[in-house]
Formats: sequence, structure tokens, C-alpha cells
Amino acid sequence: MLGGELQGLARTGLKEENTIFALDIGTRSVIGIVVGVEGTRLKILAQSVTEHESRAVFDGQIHDIFKVTQAVKKVKTDLEQKLGLKLDKVAIAAAGRSLKTRFAHVEQEIGEDIEIDNMICRGLEIDAVKEAHLKLREETCDSQEEEFFCVGYSVVNYYLNNFTITNLINHFGKKIGVDVLATFLPNSVVNSLYAVLGRLNLEPVSLTLEPIAASSAIIPETYRLLNIALLDIGAGTSDIAITRDGSIVAYGMVPMAGDEVTEAISQGYLVDFNTAEFIKREIWKGQDITFQDIMGIETTISCAGALEMLGSILESLTDRITDEVLKLNGNKSPKSVFCVGGGGQVPTFTERIAAKLGLSPERVGLRGRKFIPDLLADESEISGPEGVTVVGIAKVALENAGHNFITININNKDYRLFHSRELTVFDALGLIEYNLGDLVAKNGKDLRFLLNGERKVIFGGLCKPAEVYINDDPATLKTALCEGNRIIIERTVRGEDARAFLRDFTGDYPSITLYIDGRPEVFEAQCFINGRKVSLDQEITDGDRVEIRALNNISALAEFSGIDLPFHDVFVNGQKVLGDQRLNGGDRVEFRRNNASFPGAPFPGAPSRTAGNRIQVNVNKKNIVLDDKSSYIFVDIFNHIDLSGAVSGGKIKLLLNGREAKYTDPINDGDVIEVGW
Repeated sequence: MLGGELQGLARTGLKEENTIFALDIGTRSVIGIVVGVEGTRLKILAQSVTEHESRAVFDGQIHDIFKVTQAVKKVKTDLEQKLGLKLDKVAIAAAGRSLKTRFAHVEQEIGEDIEIDNMICRGLEIDAVKEAHLKLREETCDSQEEEFFCVGYSVVNYYLNNFTITNLINHFGKKIGVDVLATFLPNSVVNSLYAVLGRLNLEPVSLTLEPIAASSAIIPETYRLLNIALLDIGAGTSDIAITRDGSIVAYGMVPMAGDEVTEAISQGYLVDFNTAEFIKREIWKGQDITFQDIMGIETTISCAGALEMLGSILESLTDRITDEVLKLNGNKSPKSVFCVGGGGQVPTFTERIAAKLGLSPERVGLRGRKFIPDLLADESEISGPEGVTVVGIAKVALENAGHNFITININNKDYRLFHSRELTVFDALGLIEYNLGDLVAKNGKDLRFLLNGERKVIFGGLCKPAEVYINDDPATLKTALCEGNRIIIERTVRGEDARAFLRDFTGDYPSITLYIDGRPEVFEAQCFINGRKVSLDQEITDGDRVEIRALNNISALAEFSGIDLPFHDVFVNGQKVLGDQRLNGGDRVEFRRNNASFPGAPFPGAPSRTAGNRIQVNVNKKNIVLDDKSSYIFVDIFNHIDLSGAVSGGKIKLLLNGREAKYTDPINDGDVIEVGW
């Protein structure tokens, strides 16, 4: 009755613009349907199926374009005759069984004070996808012309400071990492589909992936927040899709499916492939099966006997499938499993899948067309799991009203990208392997050091963010893309690294002017980095220990001038003082040798000198040898001469090689020095 109603609808004012022609080109067969829409209901107006006359498709890749063209032409012609309508446009799907999956792990060091946001996390994931893509390219180096699209990836683990963590967002750390499982589709799969359609003058109005199509039919949007695995068990391979958090997050393929079961029957009962296919389909009915083997002997077997013989291959098949499901789902079982395709209809298949995933049997089930929401179809034809994917292809075409592959232009170069969900500028740049380091805004490096025991931080300069334009209008990395967008990216400019010099911190340690033996001298603060005395122009580096000492008392002045206080009396403004006497600008300071030492000899009990740089200078026409330091200044000669007889009265005169000198002037071998009053 339903078939007659549909046929009547087809003959009454049917136009191509009110319908969708969908094709499922499989390993063994080609299924075509024409659907119409009435309100929210999808109507199958006509359908046709034909098998390839010989092997023309292997593992989802079209090998013989001519033979596949002939099969598609047969289906197209049959549908046109049924509907009295010329079909010029078609919705198709690339075989999920051609997908290639690769695992990758990447790590990245970040600043400890940087809060991990979504951009950092996504950038890390995209780096891992690029690493997986590189692995795939290295493995396929013999076919350098082949290109691959990334059609999806799932995160297996995140890492923070080498420990696994479920989510990196809002954390802080020094090192982050991620494990991803990325899935790629060969460009040749899409090109061969277009080649077949081109020979029949068919225009592709929608292109998706078969696992997405099957999911669209069987797993409504409201279910996709749940963690569900979809298994499409065909003839040559088993395709897998994983849904979670509202979208399809991973795809996979196992190169085993219904044909392995057929071959096991062929070997077990000595029958040809076609007879084995007949036996496999009869097993689904649960009744005794009668057939002839290659010797012409007629044999009758029970369904139970056949299943016992197939136990080994079914175990192997379900092992491979469940292992791949667990890998794609982050090494954990999904909440439920939906099975479509003809290969999964063998009795005990779903029960074995459930047992291996630790699920109750009712959580794993076959899904035929009756499980597709709002579908009106003749259940007498292609109503089982094998007819689901082609309906999904039609649904995707209706829902998206376009392609799952879009063409965009980035910095004057065209790219074709997979578009199964909303695609942002950031996503697109990751998929074309644009260097995301040119996009992530980074301030300059901070400078951290200790200043007189106190931690100091000088912040790096602010960055200039990347600028994005879509069709000449300002946009962001989060802007969604659509077919034909023209994108211009201007790279981010990194902020300048922080720099600092010692002179930047001497404001609290001002210079001081003192009168030393009647002569004015300016004394700067003393600066040390990591214990080494340096000049005020020295640049500070990250992690330095900086010390700045002000010359604010007699002890500091004596140390700076190289004067041994135990051998000198000190007078400030005419008053004798001790080493802790504070100094003020304009103070008059005199150092006078006392009687605690003998001229030219060490003070009794003083520590012995360590051999140093040996120089000879002439002081007041007498040669003096200095050998206790690595370098010398003018004041060092006072440990080797006696001025005690001429201390009283007058202003001291200091000459170095005939010129006026200061106490802190350096002296060298051969210098001529005069000291007097």
C-alpha cells in the first residue's frame, strides 16, 4: 500500500528541485534513492540497488572508474524510469573505510604565570594533529602526489607538568602536553568520486563522509551529547564514528567485515563465494540451510551449526572492532553502540560486541530504517541496516544544503577543507598546517632577579595581536567560515623582552661628594652581580643576584678605596671617628697612618698575603714592589711608604706620572708616583 502511495506522489507534479537524489557507492553494491520532504517528514519516492559486476572498489577506493560509472548509470536510469524525472544533481559520501588514523604526542613549555586558556589548549591540539599528519606523510612518501584531509581528531590525554589531567583550561604550569588520535581522508577518494559523476554529467550538491551520513540518520542531534559508537559493518571494512559533547569527535576503520565471514563459510563448507553469501544471509533467518558444495553434493546445515563454525572469525572480527572503538574513545567504553550495514546482521555479532565492551546486550543493537526519525518508506525494500547510510546521505544534503567540503582562500591561496561542523578561522589554519605560532599573541619575556635579597620582576612588552580579515572585513580567529571566504592573516608581533641595567635601580642609592684629604671626589654606589663587582652600565639577566651598596659610612668608603682601617686613623670634619660613622655629602675625610705598623711591612698578626700580580712603581724616587693583589689603585702605595713625619698641616699632593691623581686611580708597572704636602 505504501509503495503505491509513494509511486503516486512521484507521478504527480514531481520536480527535481523538490527532491534529493542520493547515492551510496559501496564495495559490493551501489544504492540510490530519491527523497522528497513534506513538513518535517522525509519520503523515499524511489530506490534502486545494483551490485558491481566485478570487483571495482577496494576498501572504499574506486579502482575501476569505468565499471563504477556503469553501476551508477544503471541505478540512475532505473530511478529516472520509476519517477519519470531526469536526475542531474546528486548527494554522495566519501567512504569512511578509506580513513587513516594516526596517534601523536606533543609537549610545549609555557610561562608559569600564564593561565591556560582555550586558545593555548586548541593550539596544542592542532600541533599534535600536524605531528600526526607528518607521520602519515612519512609513511606514504612513495606516493608524494597523495594529499590527506584531516577530518577529525579526539584527545586521548592531556598532560600538565608530566602528569595526566582531564582538562588543562584555567590551570598554570611549566609544561603542557597532549595525546591525540587524528583521522585523515585521502584526496584521491574525493577525486575518484567526482570522476564518476563527471562521466554521467551529475553535479554533486553535497559531499560528506559515510560514517557522518549513517550517524545523521540513526543518531539524532539530541543524542550526540551522549558518548555513542556507530559501527557501519559493510562487505570489505567496518567504519566507526564516535559521538560526544554534541558532535562526532573521531572516526576509524577496521579492514575486516562481512566478506571475512563469507570467506570463512566458503572455506568451511567448500562452496564458492556467491553460495557462501547465500548461506550467510540465510543464517540471519535462523532456519536450516540447504546448498550444494563445489563437488555438487547437496548438504543441509543448521543455523546453530553454522554459527559454531563461524565462532573463531566472529571472535576475531569483534576483537578488532572493539579494540578500535576503545582506541578512538580514549581507552574507555562508549555508553551505547549502534550497528548498521549488512555485515553486522550475523547472529551473536552484537552480543559479542557488548561483552567485549563491558556493556549489557541491550546497549548494543542493529539499527534499520525503522529507527530513522520521521522517515516514510516502503519497508519491503532495503529496509534493514544496509539501507541506512544512503538515507543519511540524503539527510545531510537537506540539513546542510551544501558541501561538507568547502573551498576558501587564505592569503591568496585556495584550500579545500572538510566541514562537518562549524569551521572557524583558527580551525582552518590548523588544518592547512599554518604556523600557529604566528597567531598566538605572546608578550615579551619577563625579567626576574633578586635586588638586595628582594624579588623583582620587570614585565615584558605587550604584543600586537594577529589581525584577521574575511572578505576585507575585520574578523577574529573564532569567526565561522563558509564557502568562498577570502581570508587575510597578518601575523602577531611579539612583545619585546624585558631589559634592565644596574643604573635603573640606583635612585635609592645616590652618589655622594666627599672631600678626601681636601680634594672633592664623587663616589657612586657599589654594584655586584652574583658576587662580582660590576659597573653601573652592566645589564641584568634573568635569575641574577644583584647587590647595590651605598657609600654611606667610613667602612664602605675604606673598602671601596682599598684602605685598611686598622692601620689608619680617620677624621671627618676634623673629628676622629670609627668605621661605622655615617657620611653626608660635603664631609671632609682624612685617612692618616697610625703607629700600628712599620713602613713597608705587614702589621704583626695580620694574615699573610697571597701572591698576586707583581708590579714595580717608583714612589718619591724609591722603587716599591707590589705583589699581593691582582690589580692596584693609587691608595695601595700607602701600605708601603711612611708619611708619619710629615702628617701635620698642609694639603696632600698626589701625582701619577706627573699629573694630579685620585686615591682610586689605577696604577700599573713602571708608573712614577709622587706624594707630598
